[in-house]
Amino acid sequence: MAGDGTADRGAGRERCAVCGSGRKRPHWQVRDTLLGTQGRYDMVSCVECGTLRMSPRPPFSERRKAFSDRYPLFDWALGRKQAAAEERIARFSSQMAQINSRQRRGRLLDVGCGDGYFMLGMQRRGWETRGIELHEQVAAYARDQLKLDVAAGAEHEVDWQGPYDCITLFGVIEDVDDPNACLERCYQNLAAGGLLVVQTHNIACPEARWFGPDWFNIEAPRHVWHLSPRTLERLLENNSFRQDDLLHYGAAFVTEKSIENRRGRHFPSSTLDRLIRRAVVGPAARLMPRLKQGIMIESYCRKQS
Repeated sequence: MAGDGTADRGAGRERCAVCGSGRKRPHWQVRDTLLGTQGRYDMVSCVECGTLRMSPRPPFSERRKAFSDRYPLFDWALGRKQAAAEERIARFSSQMAQINSRQRRGRLLDVGCGDGYFMLGMQRRGWETRGIELHEQVAAYARDQLKLDVAAGAEHEVDWQGPYDCITLFGVIEDVDDPNACLERCYQNLAAGGLLVVQTHNIACPEARWFGPDWFNIEAPRHVWHLSPRTLERLLENNSFRQDDLLHYGAAFVTEKSIENRRGRHFPSSTLDRLIRRAVVGPAARLMPRLKQGIMIESYCRKQS
């Protein structure tokens, strides 16, 4: 590829979801550091707006296999880990509080709902909930064990059954082949005055720049799109949403896993590592969100009037 950017041409060579440009530059070559599956994937940056994406990427029919039974977020639903419902629900305490402070209770759709504990927490707070989950066995767990209304399948394969007063996309927009089509479905299924919440990782944060292709949140081949606060807001605006607020979050776990990816061994594994964890990793996870440099960003938005 030329240094000043080449254009995507032909079927399967995707254009930028944020600005529509086909011009791109080579950025990184990455691997599946989470599950260790075989293969290398090319990451490119958009010449026009800087959005980072996987290109070319495997078709969705292949990428969905990367959300296999071994995926760690499925540990509880598949019985590898045990935790009380209250403990699982507590992981979403910030999101539940934010939504309840911004939106009247009503119908909520959680796209990519996983094992369903966010839905269960919102149900206990007076919401009528529905979920969509790609992994059939995990969706079955939410239905059978938690008695939740969850449809199995990809978000573009399932009838959303709107309208909803709130739609949540936690860790979803980076996975889909077409973020614009996904946001169009959100728009069509969100009631007037409703709230859309989109959470994703922040490719512009200092940690992402420091670790580069070893950053834990790159997570190829599951994550296709890597957005910044600027490009996320632009993507939302392109789809007729107005961002009211953007929150930043930190996660020491992501930093620790990124260190492991960089050096190829467990962290912490020494006295010095444990000192770094206490003196640097933990404090940074608390400080960076206050500086609007969190590793995760969460947009609260509504339809443009």
